[in-house]
Amino acid sequence: MEELKHKLENFALSETSRKRISELNKNEDYIPPEFIEIAKVALAGHFLVNDKIPVCPTSVEFYYHEEFADGIKDPIVYHRNTKDPKHGLKPIFNLGTLHNHVSGIDITFEHGDSPERAIRASMLIREFEIDGKNEDRSTLLYEALYQHSSIFEGISVKWIDGKTEVEVEPCYRKNVARYDENGKKITKEDQPKDFLTENGKHVQDLRKWQFKKRK
Repeated sequence: MEELKHKLENFALSETSRKRISELNKNEDYIPPEFIEIAKVALAGHFLVNDKIPVCPTSVEFYYHEEFADGIKDPIVYHRNTKDPKHGLKPIFNLGTLHNHVSGIDITFEHGDSPERAIRASMLIREFEIDGKNEDRSTLLYEALYQHSSIFEGISVKWIDGKTEVEVEPCYRKNVARYDENGKKITKEDQPKDFLTENGKHVQDLRKWQFKKRK
């Protein structure tokens, strides 16, 4: 199978994908084939912790935001430029950075020639398997990757590519709200008849950018 590193290094949305995402309502459930290809490779492989403990992703979510004017916007993206001039421009992450945040851990594959024109792209490990058990609490990945490490011996987290291709099933990103034209989350009070997020607080973003490993 193709290596995950190679897939992420060479990632780019086709003009067809960009057009479909940009011209249609941003919440239509068009599924970019580029995300599907990466998901298949990612869900076939695993992390290897301290050269002995496999941690296998079973569900990943994609986040994609273009910083340049008229680019594709994804307001939920954590690592993006802010409007505050003091710390508005954020540097571009190195390929494969493990970005820790309140929802869990992302594998990043950002690129661009400057922060002003950066493409913020990342893949959140939404679910994973360890010791034969599937875990759907994404923040527990911190424990799975780091708890077995000593600061004196060093932390080792490596990516191991799979040898067999897997099939994936697209679905909505978990508890990702739809935003209005002013950048505000749409609540259930705003549009009570719309499909709501799992926690029932907001109108669900309908982009099916989460992929689960089919068993």
